[in-house]
Amino acid sequence: MKRNVSKILAIVMTLALVMSFAAVSAAAVDYTATDGGETSFQKNLVVDSTAQIPNVEFEFTIAAGTPVAGGADNALEIKAGPVTASAPTITTAAFTSGMATTAGTPADDTDTTKKFAVANVEIDLTGVTFTAPGVYRYVITEQANTLSGVTNDANAVRYLDLFVFPSESDPTELEVTTYSLRDTATNFERVPDENNPGQYKYQYVTNPTVKTSGYTNELETVDLEFTKAITGNQADKNKQFKFTLNVTDANPGVYTVEVSRDAVVKEDSNVTANEGVYTITVGADGTCTAYFYLADGDTVKVNDLPKGYSYSVTEDAEDYQSTAANVPNYTDPYTGSDVQDDAATSYTNDRTGIIPTGVIIMIAPFVIGLLVFGAIILYMSSKRRRAAY
Repeated sequence: MKRNVSKILAIVMTLALVMSFAAVSAAAVDYTATDGGETSFQKNLVVDSTAQIPNVEFEFTIAAGTPVAGGADNALEIKAGPVTASAPTITTAAFTSGMATTAGTPADDTDTTKKFAVANVEIDLTGVTFTAPGVYRYVITEQANTLSGVTNDANAVRYLDLFVFPSESDPTELEVTTYSLRDTATNFERVPDENNPGQYKYQYVTNPTVKTSGYTNELETVDLEFTKAITGNQADKNKQFKFTLNVTDANPGVYTVEVSRDAVVKEDSNVTANEGVYTITVGADGTCTAYFYLADGDTVKVNDLPKGYSYSVTEDAEDYQSTAANVPNYTDPYTGSDVQDDAATSYTNDRTGIIPTGVIIMIAPFVIGLLVFGAIILYMSSKRRRAAY
């Protein structure tokens, strides 16, 4: 009896069977009870077109709705959906890195800046028993989340109506004929049936034909970039310095990394390379540590981190003088918490010294004296040799 609420038929709105089951119930029929079966709705997660889907879950509760008395103003009675200690149950909406996405948003498939993934939320009503015909209402509520950068659907509450009617094949057997998920708790009214003169039908008072397929959440992201500059007359601009990147308060999942050249990544970097694409993985605790080796002019950029994450970028400057965040266009702090915008930071390492030219000046007179003395000795030795002949 599993039916997807996104495929609700027009019978939800017409309810012509309501009139027939009212007549049957007046005859005190001994109905065969039915369970509530299973249904589902969709949960959409919208992200930037370049972002990965994170490993996150969204939770929901399901409870009995508020009953509405019938009769007044031709209204149809709405009963509270039965609830037991173990039923009904509702699953989480689970998203994982690498799952399929669709371009655009659920509301606008032409938006090239966005994409979205879809997860199904299953509702199990098989543990609930319905013993009489009627419309039964449940309330579904999305729980608030603490995920970085994620905004829940603006409307946290949905209303699930189950239409329980006698079976067409056996009027004494009940069955759930329709599931209707709506954004508002709308009552039913009796109106003339334009297709059957002299008869009536029941329909939702507000927006009779409007239904919903589920919830839409959105993830907002930012980028983190850092670079290295090497200066000084005694500096080696090809020397690579080890950088440590610590990410915290991020959503678990995979994040792409752009590097200025492959040599920035080494075996101990804790970075995954796959066909020229570099990624880091944030664990279930929301943290990740990665290492990069930057020479003069090298850059690293981590894409699509969730808003609200925290970071630190540190380096091993060795015997160079290090100054943080002083490269043009890379002046953001080297640590940040609850980050809401793109960040760009840097380190400049300097090795400058005075060339010891004074040593040459001081030893020059001594060297000249030695040369003159040597020349005199050679001259006198040569003169004695000539006199001997």
